[in-house]
Amino acid sequence: MPEIPEVISKINYECGNISCLLNIAGYTEPQSIFEMTNENFERTYKINVFAPFVLMRECAKYMRNTGGKILNVASTAGINSRPGWLSYASSKAAVIAMSQTLTAELLEYGIKVYCVSPGRCATNLRKKLAPNEDPATIMQPEEVAKIICDLISPDENCLYGQNIIIRKQIYKI
Repeated sequence: MPEIPEVISKINYECGNISCLLNIAGYTEPQSIFEMTNENFERTYKINVFAPFVLMRECAKYMRNTGGKILNVASTAGINSRPGWLSYASSKAAVIAMSQTLTAELLEYGIKVYCVSPGRCATNLRKKLAPNEDPATIMQPEEVAKIICDLISPDENCLYGQNIIIRKQIYKI
């Protein structure tokens, strides 16, 4: 990912500054520990952990002079265990830990770090992983997006440093 620093530098130059970074990537190919290849594990970590790390490091270099917000999307998989999800769950747990660690490290620069962990959400990835699930019965991407927009708004000043769990509860009467 050597191109990321150059891209971030160009964005900062063209826009005048970087005030917000959203890390929303997610990748998984669930497999048991007995079937999982090194390549699968490495690919999951490259997309879910290493790319966000490089983006946070490079954006923070510019934000440290002006402040800003970093919001990382993890998953409830990062806090709940489930067979076959080792690479995804551990990578999202790493995103949660990175977010909480960087909160303490970057706050002195006026950079607030947020982490949201959505539960089941009707995304293309979810459709691939659970093709028989009715998407109308689970959270919609727009619901998560609204919460993210609220968190990155200039008015939000209390929830940084937390892992905010987002779940849709369905109650039957």
